Amino acid sequence: MSGTQIDSFNVEEVPTPYTQRPRVSEYVGAPVEVEKSHRPAVQTNTEAIFNMLNAALGVSLLAIAGVCLKIGLVPAMLLYGVSCFLNRYTLHLVYRSCQIAKVKVSYPDVARACFGTSGFGVCAIIMTSQMCITSTAYVVTVAEVLQNAFGWERPEGATLLGMLLLIPFTLIRSLKRIAVLSTVATVACLIEMVAIAGPCYWDYFTGNTLVERKGVNLGEPENMVYFDLTFPKLIQVTPIILLAYATQSSAPIILASLENDSWENVRKITGFVYVVLYAISVVFGHSVYMRFTNFCTDNALTTIGQRPIDQVAIWCGFLLVFISYIFMQFPIRNVLMSACLGKDEIEREAPYSTFVAVTMSLNCTLLLCAMAAIKLGGLTLVLRFGGGFCATLMAMVFPPLLFVRVRATRGWNTRVVCGSRGGLAIILAIGTSCWMLSNYSLTTDVLTQMGILSPPADDTTNTTAEILEAFGSVVSIL
Repeated sequence: MSGTQIDSFNVEEVPTPYTQRPRVSEYVGAPVEVEKSHRPAVQTNTEAIFNMLNAALGVSLLAIAGVCLKIGLVPAMLLYGVSCFLNRYTLHLVYRSCQIAKVKVSYPDVARACFGTSGFGVCAIIMTSQMCITSTAYVVTVAEVLQNAFGWERPEGATLLGMLLLIPFTLIRSLKRIAVLSTVATVACLIEMVAIAGPCYWDYFTGNTLVERKGVNLGEPENMVYFDLTFPKLIQVTPIILLAYATQSSAPIILASLENDSWENVRKITGFVYVVLYAISVVFGHSVYMRFTNFCTDNALTTIGQRPIDQVAIWCGFLLVFISYIFMQFPIRNVLMSACLGKDEIEREAPYSTFVAVTMSLNCTLLLCAMAAIKLGGLTLVLRFGGGFCATLMAMVFPPLLFVRVRATRGWNTRVVCGSRGGLAIILAIGTSCWMLSNYSLTTDVLTQMGILSPPADDTTNTTAEILEAFGSVVSIL
């Protein structure tokens, strides 16, 4: 055994040669339907790539310029790169854990195989919460665009209108049909990126950098800040950065329904998807921040102006977020129907009336969440909560635990299980620390905003910042 020890950062085992599957794998826990020809409606590589891109290209993309404003351009781009690598790596951990445990490729199912019913319950609750929070952020963004378009003063009407527009599309049951919408969303993202980045770069290099919003001249933006990273700021932006690429909930479902589900093909697809995601992030973040600097908001669609090209970008962003919400319904429903009704979308398919009832109940719940989020602080609060409370657990805490558990049950020694370099333990320690600190920071900020805690005066010391700075010093020493 000592001659075949496995590095903790190498999740690959001996790959199984690819053979054509006559039917969907018995371990697929995805909403994959059987076509009229009785052939399984599995996905091609192209469909899977579009679906994975659509699962990740959401509101977090619009917040990149705001992160650059907060901590500086260089650390923001570096941290987004680290997040991209970590999320892809832990996605592989989840996928391989399901294969090793020989269970359906589903986050809750592998948690149940590792830790029993309690593991299934905790994982299902956190995973569903993350996806619901992300969906809430989609509804909030849709409402903001509609509110600006119609000039409404109160956001409640725009939120209700946005949900009424979304509901008919959420009743689509076929993942292959949704793949068509995913293609549209990806094209909309590319147009949005060109319509935002192109004018931003053009304005900057031609010297036309005057910022005007709603007919008000705000003046010239300040120079870019390349580095302004402190530990308290790091704790605030880390959840948003992790959330940008956290697809551990939905991506395994997509990968499990591939025509070619070999390990080599899975790695090729995820590698391509995450490279594209990071490239889009760099273009978005750099162009908007370079053009607007101190005038950047937490949403790129509210940062840019009102020119015709800006309107193209705004409505393409609206379409992207709109379809992302529709796509996110699939994994949420999959968990809810499995946990509450004992149904799935393959062998134990529920009647369509049950499918509609679950979908409508879910939409109503998300509408209420969006209303509450708008009252409490809007998009930034939703992203921080979703990233800090849920995405950190799903991306950095649970995957190492699951992978170690499924490998340990096979009788491998401790060094092989934990990794000769302790990589899994490092990811787990960092993830746990980020989860505690980010939630403490968010809770303090929310209570301060609600008036329960008094904000620090100008001549006093920010206790939260002191605590976070001290913890950062301890971590640096260790």
